Amino acid sequence: MKLSIIIPNDGRSTLREVLTGIINSKNFIKIHPEIIVVRDAVEGPLFAELEQEFPHVTFIATKEKSYAGGARNLGLDMAKGDVIAFLGDDTIPRADWLERVSDFHELHPQKEKALLGKVSWTAEFAQDPFHIWLENNAQFAFKSIAKKGVDWRHFYTSNISLKKELIDTERFSDKFTGWGFEDTEFGYRLYQKGMKVSFDSKCEVIHDHEQEEDQVWAQTRNARKNAIVFEMMHSEVSLIPRGGKLFLLKTLILLSHLIPTQKMKWWREWKKAWINE
Repeated sequence: MKLSIIIPNDGRSTLREVLTGIINSKNFIKIHPEIIVVRDAVEGPLFAELEQEFPHVTFIATKEKSYAGGARNLGLDMAKGDVIAFLGDDTIPRADWLERVSDFHELHPQKEKALLGKVSWTAEFAQDPFHIWLENNAQFAFKSIAKKGVDWRHFYTSNISLKKELIDTERFSDKFTGWGFEDTEFGYRLYQKGMKVSFDSKCEVIHDHEQEEDQVWAQTRNARKNAIVFEMMHSEVSLIPRGGKLFLLKTLILLSHLIPTQKMKWWREWKKAWINE
């Protein structure tokens, strides 16, 4: 099966490491993936440099700011592969990532079969308490996945692959702006079409993107706005806590002050941002 890898980029220099990781992967020459980088209305010398360094990579650009979803759409329109893999411009594949993705789809050729891989921090960030907390709270839910399995909420475009036949004419919605839920909503529509996602913790990428507390809380507030858009598009889905759920969450936020730990403080600030307080 021909594999196309789509990577949106907003100027992060870690893109070079991502491309190097792909090309240095096991069996790269045999698998010979199509690699498409879509820069989202950003300028600078980085892309000219990368075009020289990676002549076999296709570099294209959006005409105007389209955010990650719009950039991926442009990549989807160009992709020729039977399998589409989405990576971030800051998620660097392990040496066997490409092989594991390719092997999975060869073993599971059904159009509904998709593969979610693990996103882990760099060695530096993996030692930092805030980044450790983030991995299974405000950004990802891999501990929950390991216990309960995968559903549409876990459509993480940092490391996921699926059949182009299933995607067909589906595209990321342009109703979302900024961070949050544009990929989840896309995944929700694909689940309605029968997508079945498997999780492979060894199909791993390394997330090289330092996070600051204020940045995460701001992203959470933006995600709330996008969650409301999601609910307007799919009235059968409830994402924002209301009524009794909101009352309970506010009560838990108040009670959290009785537990003076750093983790509880992060949880409290995260939830306050989520309910827009």
